Amino acid sequence: MVRRILLALLCWLSIAGPLQAADEYSLKATFLYRFAQFTEWPPPPRAQVRFCLLGHPALLQAFAELKLPPDVKALDVKELSGKQALSQCDVLMLGLSDRQTLTQWQRDLAGTPLLIVTDNNEAYRQLGVIQLITSPDGISFQVNLQRAAAHQIKLGAQLLKLARQVD
Repeated sequence: MVRRILLALLCWLSIAGPLQAADEYSLKATFLYRFAQFTEWPPPPRAQVRFCLLGHPALLQAFAELKLPPDVKALDVKELSGKQALSQCDVLMLGLSDRQTLTQWQRDLAGTPLLIVTDNNEAYRQLGVIQLITSPDGISFQVNLQRAAAHQIKLGAQLLKLARQVD
């Protein structure tokens, strides 16, 4: 039953109306939170999913204001300045677009059990597992299953059904 409610919310988010800047970041934070709920990482099980943000300072505030279910006290969200804390991340929202920098990150992240989400075409092309796509009509997303497998994670069927495109 809880999965159905989450799925309905994710559907609603993907068809939400025109976005304002603050709403965009709130929706992106919600999407990231929901993506984590439909992702399986390799053992050992996580007590709490750890979210890391790189190049998205406005998302930090959106996560702080995110309305959580009553059984969730707080989220583990941190803003990264570099690669030093990546071992403390399960979900990485990547806001980089420079090809050379992305190529280095691609080498450093290869094979790590990490859900990499981006809203940038170049970052998705090089190393993203999920790309958030913002349009005047709302937010949708596409998924790269080969990269998910390369990062040792499994995305739930409910999530894949809602994707605009699955590669």
